[in-house]
Amino acid sequence: MNERRKLVWLLADGLRDDSARQYMGYLAALLEQGRAVASTLRSELPSLSRPLYATLIQGQIPLVHGILSNQQAGRRLERTVFDALDGSGRTACMAAYHWFFELLSGRTFDPLTDRAARPAPASVQAARWYWEDDYPDSHLFADADELLRQHAPDLLFLHPMGPDHAGHVHGADTAGYALAARRLDHLLSLWLPRWQAAGYELLLCSDHGMNSDRMHGGPLDVERLVPLLWVPLPSEEALTPPGWPQSQPEVPRFVLNRLGLGD
Repeated sequence: MNERRKLVWLLADGLRDDSARQYMGYLAALLEQGRAVASTLRSELPSLSRPLYATLIQGQIPLVHGILSNQQAGRRLERTVFDALDGSGRTACMAAYHWFFELLSGRTFDPLTDRAARPAPASVQAARWYWEDDYPDSHLFADADELLRQHAPDLLFLHPMGPDHAGHVHGADTAGYALAARRLDHLLSLWLPRWQAAGYELLLCSDHGMNSDRMHGGPLDVERLVPLLWVPLPSEEALTPPGWPQSQPEVPRFVLNRLGLGD
């Protein structure tokens, strides 16, 4: 069994790999100074959000797990990272879009009653869900930090929508999309040092990219190439960690390895 650690897992929705490298200066500084490790992943297909949410938290491609459309609500996804934490003594908190609630609970989200509802996996101690795509990333980071301070989970899952929303409104290769990436980078520069001081590593990934037609879902590189970045504690050397994912289905196993539950 691997050493038990604490992890902030940030899924930046709709963040293209090239945009992360071109516009996120704080992350670039970490890489330049040897304080982070980064690579590029090619998303699975279809390059849509809900199918790739399922892949990233469970480890199967969409054609296998069966979530193939953004409109497939009300089905409980089995054998996720959060299910694997059950019975291990590890805990999780989630600040994420309501589709994650639906994947983990098997029922349609109701904003009138489910804003802070816990999904099925017992490991999820507390959650904050949002349902408007323009919910500010700054508010979501504050939601996540509140969960971290109140519950000190082993795993904090954080899912900002800013780049994806900007891409759907403005299209990729626009000032609006670039600004969303820059804003996310700024938020990380404010919150990551705080989380590192509390003993948390960071894993940043994305589900899909974005095209200039304000959409994604297909096989083009602009819709599939996404960043993967790991930031260890400041006291540790940023070497490529064991089990570094080479594909999206390998991400869940890496997360469990960092939490001390790997092979």
